[in-house]
Amino acid sequence: MSETVIKIENLYKSFDFPLFKGLSFSMKKGERISIIGPGGCGKTTLLKILLGLEPFDNGTVELLSHDMKILGGKESSTLKKIGMAFQQGALFDFMTVRENIIFAMEHLTTYTKNQMEEKVIKLLQAVKLDNTSNLYPYELSGGMQKRVGIAKALSSDPQLAIFDEPTAGLDPVTSTIIINMIKQMIEDRSSIICTTSIETAIRFADRFIVINEGRVVADDDWRELLASKNQWVAHFIGDRLHGIDIEYARDLGVPEKYV
Repeated sequence: MSETVIKIENLYKSFDFPLFKGLSFSMKKGERISIIGPGGCGKTTLLKILLGLEPFDNGTVELLSHDMKILGGKESSTLKKIGMAFQQGALFDFMTVRENIIFAMEHLTTYTKNQMEEKVIKLLQAVKLDNTSNLYPYELSGGMQKRVGIAKALSSDPQLAIFDEPTAGLDPVTSTIIINMIKQMIEDRSSIICTTSIETAIRFADRFIVINEGRVVADDDWRELLASKNQWVAHFIGDRLHGIDIEYARDLGVPEKYV
């Protein structure tokens, strides 16, 4: 039986309004999934809850078999096994690219200084930023900052890699390059993308988890969801594919009748 990496059952979370109203899903080791939903549905908040950065009202949240409701030393050791690339990159402006990546490894790994230096070189080569080691984040474009954020997230060789809107604000060509880089770097590692971009979600994973009005309203292969009997799900995905370039659609594997 496959090991469960994430288990969320009947999650409830409210601010001034109810955000999650019994949200549930699970993820097995080695799976790759795309979490999608309309803006404001709580995707980023869900990640914060999963990482112990945001409390929740009720339900069960387990990460790598650790109950995130119970805080303590085990939680700290569990989080060291997670690589997280935040939407804005989460880079320190006062540190160079090299220093940002090494900072993550110093706090999440037991690598030696030489191992860290070698890792920085390999990671920057992987994201095609070999010559940026001594640059500061403000000297990089938005796409380059995102690629450094990806390198930083994967610098500790995490068991689970999470990416929040990794292509937000980027053009289709740059978005494709970044998603392909992520997939190549994570290999068969458990991984999640949260995104509002259907194209990004399709390129990243077959399995979609769709969130709306506080619950998971669909959990299936995106091809099945295009023909879903749930009209909201079918329209949410299908409407976002209308009008995209036909060659781009073919590259994604989207049937032409949905374009």
